[in-house]
Amino acid sequence: MNDRRLLACAQLCKGSRVCDVGTDHGYLAIELVSSGKCQSAAACDINEQPLASARENIEKSGLSDRIETFLSDGLDAVPDAGITDVVIAGMGGELITDILSRAGWIKERRVNLVLQPMTKWDHLRGWLMKEGFEVTKELACAEGRFVYSVIQAVYTGRVHDTKPGLDYLYGGLVSPDTEDGRAYLSRQASRLRTAGEGIARDPARSFEAGQYLEAADILEDRIKEHSP
Repeated sequence: MNDRRLLACAQLCKGSRVCDVGTDHGYLAIELVSSGKCQSAAACDINEQPLASARENIEKSGLSDRIETFLSDGLDAVPDAGITDVVIAGMGGELITDILSRAGWIKERRVNLVLQPMTKWDHLRGWLMKEGFEVTKELACAEGRFVYSVIQAVYTGRVHDTKPGLDYLYGGLVSPDTEDGRAYLSRQASRLRTAGEGIARDPARSFEAGQYLEAADILEDRIKEHSP
């Protein structure tokens, strides 16, 4: 597997049985089991066509006895027994939170979450904090024209009283000490600055605009501190 985004997801898995939600072709589950990173896997998808492709690839890899497939809307139809890691990659942040909110056992069993939002990363990070999850690590990875963040989180029950700043909601724990990390934070700072400048056209939203622009400054300063 040469998909850097999925390889970053694999890097943050740490248990014996992973569930890959929205598995598509099954490549991540196959990589994790064939490499020995996980002993077994559950691969699920809401649509039968990609799931059939995953089954075919799993069979070709000789791992049908260690990777189970499930037709499921999120985690709804996946047996949770033995699952130590849940990967949800390639979806919007709002959809990811909806899937997680319907699976209470993730909190009860302190499952290791590996989440890769394509959009609404701010919504996802804010939801995790509000629901008592701790983000323990984030990895940035560039794939073609895009730069993604992969979030590792686990439920601790500790809910933060303070509202997270926009610099965290957009930049998270991504470190600027790698080229990919700097690229990710630079793009997020640009998004914040563009939003702030757009809001500033409305005099009634000048305070809100200032928050966006300040957050952009914070991310840009983080990048400068670690520039080679």
